[in-house]
Amino acid sequence: MDADRDPQNIYDDPRFFAGYSRLERFGAGWTKALEHPGFMGLLPDVAGQRVLDLGCGVGQLAFHLAEVGAAEVIGVDVSERMLELARSERAHPRVTYLRAAIEELAFPPDRFELVVSSLTVHYVEDYPALVRRVARWLVAGGVLVYSTEHPVYTARDPAEGWVLDGEGRRMHWALDDYAEEGLREQRWFVEGVRKYHRTIATLLNGLIDAGLSVERVLEPVPSAEAVRRRPEFIHERRRPPFLLVRSRKA
Repeated sequence: MDADRDPQNIYDDPRFFAGYSRLERFGAGWTKALEHPGFMGLLPDVAGQRVLDLGCGVGQLAFHLAEVGAAEVIGVDVSERMLELARSERAHPRVTYLRAAIEELAFPPDRFELVVSSLTVHYVEDYPALVRRVARWLVAGGVLVYSTEHPVYTARDPAEGWVLDGEGRRMHWALDDYAEEGLREQRWFVEGVRKYHRTIATLLNGLIDAGLSVERVLEPVPSAEAVRRRPEFIHERRRPPFLLVRSRKA
């Protein structure tokens, strides 16, 4: 991997972290995230299972899975700032927090019954390699559930996605360069945040090529209740911000 393509550790940037930590979804607010109900609905019964959480952040999901019966949860993140909070606020005897770039992880075959990843896949440059490795780590019948920014959203810089009328009102989302997969750099709290755009076909076929069967695909949008709570969420019903996928190893 080229030096300028080393896995990015943007969450340890103090300016980025200061901005991200103000989001409603941060910390205890994770259950209010738009995609949360859909993601949780895709999870199998985790009682007695060994689980890997790729991009565990401050540990909300890892801790929850241990609390509801997982035998072991390994939460992996590249950010020491995030892991410091995970270890101090969401320590659990069946959760191990590991600092590593997920692109560089290595586990033996048949290590986990469940692999989860929340909004991390779009930071990974080599998606096919990642899902091939995950497939090896899963036991037969094991499940992978991940969420990622939707390809409609990643195709262009979100700061430029809305086409505005003369009075600054949002008219529609401008989908463009959809077939041009690869690196997208954008400003999100700081300049130079790297994300990778892929089509829906690439995301799903990557799983199939790795030997996983796609069981469920969701494109969650805010509920009426969420829009009442956060009126600005109405715009998130106009184009899908997230894609959620559940797949299984034969």
